[in-house]
Amino acid sequence: MNCLMQQKITLQQKKARLIMDEVNLKIKERKMRTRRLIEMGGLVAKAKLDHLSANTLFGAIVSLKETLTQHPNVQDH
Repeated sequence: MNCLMQQKITLQQKKARLIMDEVNLKIKERKMRTRRLIEMGGLVAKAKLDHLSANTLFGAIVSLKETLTQHPNVQDH
């Protein structure tokens, strides 16, 4: 019976470790996403487009995406 209790405790510890690993992974992913968004904002500022409204910027980015989709060779340069 003692062996079963030890196995149960070991499994609970492994489960707790997995939960913590998952939490840490989510935190790491969120930090990476935040960093990427900050970098994108920096590029907008560097291009001196930060005075434009969010809707205007979004429209310009969608237009750029359509252009790059139609002309995929432009992306390679």
